[in-house]
Amino acid sequence: MQNTDCTFICEQFTEYQENSLSSEIRAQVDSHLASCSSCLEIFQKLTGVIETLHKLPTLKASSSFNSTLLSRINTLNQETVWQKIYHSSYSRVAGYAIAAGLIFAIGINILIDPIAPMKSGTQSNFAGDKINPNQPTESLAAISDSSANHPVDSLTLQNSTITSQNQSMQLVSGKK
Repeated sequence: MQNTDCTFICEQFTEYQENSLSSEIRAQVDSHLASCSSCLEIFQKLTGVIETLHKLPTLKASSSFNSTLLSRINTLNQETVWQKIYHSSYSRVAGYAIAAGLIFAIGINILIDPIAPMKSGTQSNFAGDKINPNQPTESLAAISDSSANHPVDSLTLQNSTITSQNQSMQLVSGKK
């Protein structure tokens, strides 16, 4: 199609084939087809398709087809709103998306959880972690204290441990 005339002519194909166009529009289509090879080719191809479809054998439905179809349509019309939502493909897609999001969130939580279980023999200052009270430890403040050699200003670790229901917490505080 080359322009708006071609578009208009091609829109007239069905009525042209059925001979239902007014005489003036039919004359306009005939005139255009005589001068436009691309529209003529489209009309010829569409005419060939229609002729092929007419040559196909007629299909016969079983005698119970209509009653079965109407019964199924009636059953579908009687479904509740929740049944229609459940049977729709959108609800399945939404369910899969929610499940994928939860799995993703749980995976991220496991990867970046700061209170994840530590290897045995290590210690941590998290409240939920167990600390071996028999092992002497130093606090980070005592290790990084630039004035650790000055007894007046140095931080020290006092071995105080609070134990409660299989958990223990070591307290670090005080100056010398």
